[in-house]
Amino acid sequence: MLPGHPPMMPVNSFITFENISGMMLVANVIINRVLCDEFADDIEGVVFAHSGGVYQFSPVCDGRYYSVHVSRTTKKAVERALSGEDNSRGARYFVAGKYADSDNLKWFRSSLKYLFSYGCHEFYK
Repeated sequence: MLPGHPPMMPVNSFITFENISGMMLVANVIINRVLCDEFADDIEGVVFAHSGGVYQFSPVCDGRYYSVHVSRTTKKAVERALSGEDNSRGARYFVAGKYADSDNLKWFRSSLKYLFSYGCHEFYK
């Protein structure tokens, strides 16, 4: 179990329109960040990280994080990710390119290493 692991990470708020594999990828990104020295060493610290008043994850900033219903599928996805199932290729970032602010998307594409796309999300390291 990871330090600071709450009973259920609200992956739904981060990726509401993906299947269980997409939800697992988001959980894996959060776990990968916890395990990386560049980020906070617990899930809460990763999820609520911010710089200059800007949160790393938009659902925290816009409030979706606090109002989402945690589905059975989300619970299964998080449980599988926490037990070690990981297809993220070490991804530490993801963005829904179709919905992202153009400046934000430019930063992802110019500053990070693109790994793969899944659904409407792009994953980076």
